[in-house]
Amino acid sequence: MKSILIGLFIFVAASFAQAKLNVVATTADIAALVTVVAGDNIHLSQIAKGSQDPHYIEAKPSFMVKMRDADLVITNGLSLEVGWLPTLIKGARNPKISAGSKGYLDLGSLITPIEKPMGSITRAMGDVHPEGNPHFTLDPVRRSELALKIADKLSDLDNTNKEVYQTNAKKYQEAITKKMADWLVRIKASGVKTVVTYHPSMNYFMDRFELKVPIHLEAKPGIPPSAQHILSVIDTVKKENTKLILVDSFFDTKIADRIVKEAPKTKAVSVGIAVNSLPQLKTLEDVTEQLVKAIESAK
Repeated sequence: MKSILIGLFIFVAASFAQAKLNVVATTADIAALVTVVAGDNIHLSQIAKGSQDPHYIEAKPSFMVKMRDADLVITNGLSLEVGWLPTLIKGARNPKISAGSKGYLDLGSLITPIEKPMGSITRAMGDVHPEGNPHFTLDPVRRSELALKIADKLSDLDNTNKEVYQTNAKKYQEAITKKMADWLVRIKASGVKTVVTYHPSMNYFMDRFELKVPIHLEAKPGIPPSAQHILSVIDTVKKENTKLILVDSFFDTKIADRIVKEAPKTKAVSVGIAVNSLPQLKTLEDVTEQLVKAIESAK
């Protein structure tokens, strides 16, 4: 009997020692970044797929179940998930992951955002994010810095694997530093100075690589272009000698194609802006490489 109890104690102790953190990432990009840091040392699930516009996700009961069992929720923040994340957290009834708790990590609060609007915000301005542009995962430098923040949070909750988390994050930052040197040289060699995009979703990328976005195809964020705005885009493209229009893969390219017909020196390219938004984009670096190649194609 004694030996049975000892064996049971050892089994239970081992089970607790091997228990992994349950982590939920709100987007495919955040899940990819967490994977870089944690590897298979955690149980990771995500909410929004890379092929979905993360602004508009249905708050399904199955997502609440994931959050009910979570030790940590890692969010993009900057109001990207404002239309659905609060509903999921409320429905999960898990105090560990409530906003502001130890099990809640808001990555957007850890960066200095671009395009933070000044003054009062109205619906007439379109889908403007009051805290700033939320699409920061397209900036390789910011995401490498956030990898260190994710490592710190995981280490706080799981000290056993602290060294693994910290080492992986530092290696990732070093790898990004090397890749940045290559990407910067290639973009400069392309001679491309201006790029038109559909939505402000690529602005962090453009800012990092010192590319100007003179105008977006959307009249305002989230508002489809009017006929008058399309004429303005055509005029701007010609004046700026813009050679490239990039359209997020979940938007139609019809408007961009129309502009290309009026400005034949310009080309339109549909690109994925998130991990798994297209089948070949398996990592965040795949996404960046694709964007760099799209710019090179316009030289």
